[in-house]
Amino acid sequence: MLCKLEQESLSRVGRQFGQPLGDGYVADPVSEAAITGAALVRHLDDVRFATLRALRQLLRALDAERIAIGLLSPNGECIHEELVWVSGFGRCGESERVVSCSSFSDELLLWLASREDAVSIGIDARSPAWHDLPCDQLLLVRSRVAERSQPSPVLMAQLRGGVRLQESASHAISILLEEYTTRRASAPGK
Repeated sequence: MLCKLEQESLSRVGRQFGQPLGDGYVADPVSEAAITGAALVRHLDDVRFATLRALRQLLRALDAERIAIGLLSPNGECIHEELVWVSGFGRCGESERVVSCSSFSDELLLWLASREDAVSIGIDARSPAWHDLPCDQLLLVRSRVAERSQPSPVLMAQLRGGVRLQESASHAISILLEEYTTRRASAPGK
């Protein structure tokens, strides 16, 4: 049996080589994936590759079926996907899919009026949205620096079951979105 002091010290030991984690260690896998992804997007030359790698890490951390980065129209009517990562054997990479938000517009408009970074929208199998978004829960996270008259970058994750996203995780994802938006705007040909 471990005494309380030993249990506390074991919880602060990393998985690899028993090294201490330190005070600044991020214990949330979603935050870790988003921050690592933001660093990749910022520092790698190939923005598309870095962003897809970040999406793959977030897909695993969130245990999502499908995850995409896209642009939410200023009025909240639709989301234009740009890059997508799908679990299993689905197509990953660039996407031109346009997702209509009309079936969950009430929840979306409340979120757009709020200061929250993330919203989780339940999608029922009887909902018209389920045919376009076959999932139990749709998670949307937006960038913190978005102008009202411009399309807003969002991360859209289709989840099976519920996930409670921590505030630090939604903030980390918004950092990833900001890095992606900055690099996308500075890319030649855009």
